[in-house]
Order: sequence, then structure tokens, then C-alpha cells
Amino acid sequence: MKKFFAPIIFTLAFSLFVSCSGKTDSIPSKIIPQDKMVEVLVDVHLAEASADNRGLNTPQINMMMAAKYDSLFQKHETTFSQFKDSYDYYLDHSDQLAEIYSQVVSKLTTMETKLSAGRKIKPPPKEKRDTIFQH
Repeated sequence: MKKFFAPIIFTLAFSLFVSCSGKTDSIPSKIIPQDKMVEVLVDVHLAEASADNRGLNTPQINMMMAAKYDSLFQKHETTFSQFKDSYDYYLDHSDQLAEIYSQVVSKLTTMETKLSAGRKIKPPPKEKRDTIFQH
């Protein structure tokens, strides 16, 4: 009788061990990896900001964004469907989404800083300055 229960007890113990061990939440293969998702989201947010700043009406914005999304997803070798599935996946895994958006914000902030630095007004060269105010 002991030989009969040994495999059952072993199987139950093994099942319990596996189910209680640390959860390995591997990302499904159809989901865009985090590093690539960061790049896609940076481009999505830049495209949306560009559309918002043009003062267009809703139908015009929708047409413009459809074209931008098409080229954006081609650039990143993905589809809207894969992007949506990936975004939904990361919404369900908020810790991973927080990591992604931390990197997105960092990249956008760096881009803004570089752009702002390039726009600073530089004084004209000394030979081009107005001589009226010089003594």
C-alpha cells in the first residue's frame, strides 16, 4: 500500500512546489519587448504632440494620425494590432508599464532639453552688434 501512495504524494508535493515557487512572468512572444516598446511609445507621443499643436479639427487630426501611425509602425516593424495587444499586456502588468514609461519620459525629456539648448538666443558676433549703445 505504501508503494501505491508514494508516486501520488510525490506528484502532489511536486505540483505544490511548482505552483508556490516564484512566479516567472515571461512575456509572450507576440508581445513587443520592453526596450522596443519604449521606442514605439516615444514615437507615438511625438506624433500625437505634433498633431495636437497644428490646430486641426478632429477629422483632420484623425486622417493625419492614421498616416503617421502607419509609417511609425512600419519603422518599428510592427502592426497596430501587435502594438495594441502589447499595450494591453503591459496595462495588466503595471510594474513593467511603469518601467517602460519611466524610460519614455526620460527619453522625451532628453530630447526636449537638447531641442531647447539648440534654440537659445546667442548674441550676435561682436562686429555685428549695434554701435549706437556702445561707448
